[in-house]
Amino acid sequence: MTAAGTEEAGRLAQLHKQLLGDDSIQFALPTYVRPEPPQWLKPLLDGLAKLGPYMIYLFWGAVIIGVAIIAFLLFLEAKGIAWRLPWRRKREETEAKEEWRPDAGAAQVLLSEADALAARGEYDEAVHLLLRRSVSDIATRLPDFLRPSLTARDIAAAGSIPTRPRAAFSEIARIVEAALFARRPVGVEGWQQARGAYERFAFRDAWA
Repeated sequence: MTAAGTEEAGRLAQLHKQLLGDDSIQFALPTYVRPEPPQWLKPLLDGLAKLGPYMIYLFWGAVIIGVAIIAFLLFLEAKGIAWRLPWRRKREETEAKEEWRPDAGAAQVLLSEADALAARGEYDEAVHLLLRRSVSDIATRLPDFLRPSLTARDIAAAGSIPTRPRAAFSEIARIVEAALFARRPVGVEGWQQARGAYERFAFRDAWA
């Protein structure tokens, strides 16, 4: 080693010695000791440790339940049944009382048109007119509910329609079905029943 190299090595050794002698620098780090959990948390950790071997079953169980819930909601949607969370259902019922008011003027005009048909003895046509208007009213108030595939009987069984208008609609639909499928003429009596049902459907705060 040359004299310059020896001198450089000596200087580095001196600097290293000075560095080791500096108390402001910590070279020996203490061994890490994992802190003990608090006493109140130990039962929970022990329980999770015991569940460890079964976590895979819990995971797949949760997946199966989630898929079943989604399938159930899709089934309700296909049936035209509107499902809502309890707090959303309560809020929507409140909104229904405040906002879902039948257009009394339009309903009165419709009844006048139906009365004119009935006065000419066209009772079947008059009742059909009431049914079509009832379906239109439902579509206006529940735009997300009505589907082209739904029959009058499906609509009458829908839980998303309030009880009073649903009962009135069911009566109108029953009279129309009897005329269509049983070939039973509506007649004066059937017309009066259907007219009264539509009044209960459209007036007297039936949708409140």
